[in-house]
Amino acid sequence: MKSNKMNKKPLRASGFTLIELLISLFIISVISAVAMPHLRGSGERAQKTSCEANQRLIRAVLEDYYLEHGHYPSGSSAEILTELKNKHYLQSIPTEPAGGTYEITTSDDGSSVTVKCSVHGELGD
Repeated sequence: MKSNKMNKKPLRASGFTLIELLISLFIISVISAVAMPHLRGSGERAQKTSCEANQRLIRAVLEDYYLEHGHYPSGSSAEILTELKNKHYLQSIPTEPAGGTYEITTSDDGSSVTVKCSVHGELGD
């Protein structure tokens, strides 16, 4: 009869070696280093796009106000936005996504209005 020692396969310890773990960690680090600048840039672009949409909304609402009343609202930017909300031109006062404020200025003759952001400046048409 044959002995059992010859039929047994040598046992290999299961798991990962230190080299395999280091290589995996290196690959993850390289991918993270490449991806992070792109993710940060996309967040900034999203804030700028949102700010532009808010500025367009405020300008459109101011034009509606002008068409109904024959003049633009007066006061500080915060007072103008509050008045537009109170008169139901806006459902809520838009907030600047980067934490800035919107500045509304009316021309001296009252025929035009500009909206700009303290962070991104004047965007859109």
